[in-house]
Amino acid sequence: MTNITYVDSSDKIIGYGSRDEAINDGIIHRIVRLLVFNSNGEILIQKRSHKVKMPNKWDQSAGGHVDEGEGYEAAGKRELLEEMGIETDNISFITKFYTEKRDSDGVTRRFNSLFALHGYDGKITVDNDEVSGYKWISPEKLARWMSERPEDFTAGFLKTYDEYTNLKS
Repeated sequence: MTNITYVDSSDKIIGYGSRDEAINDGIIHRIVRLLVFNSNGEILIQKRSHKVKMPNKWDQSAGGHVDEGEGYEAAGKRELLEEMGIETDNISFITKFYTEKRDSDGVTRRFNSLFALHGYDGKITVDNDEVSGYKWISPEKLARWMSERPEDFTAGFLKTYDEYTNLKS
């Protein structure tokens, strides 16, 4: 298992370790999230596999932890390739935000860095261990679906999409 990047409250690297250790000990760590848009302006969303945390929930196009020795952008490109089979150097930084969530596993404290890929109409090859399906959806339909059935989505994606839409308004 690869170590993830631990940071302080200013997002400065303080070390590396496991995801479980970060959550058990409440250590702030880095995560990257990606939104992929096609030439029609639709957003690619993925349905999480039954093999991962929050199974069968809809999520952003790709995302994951920033590994040891990796920056946010490199992690984003890696996650996009691993999860959706999309290889690109064309992602752009959108925003960074902090989240904190308590649950039965512990406290999850994260700096989330959001990137976007625009105008992608290429092939998608999902990693079946992480993704059970995907779809392209208009921003309007996605917003309506999220409003009517938030339980269909990961909490992280709901927060991420809210951050994204607040920047666009």
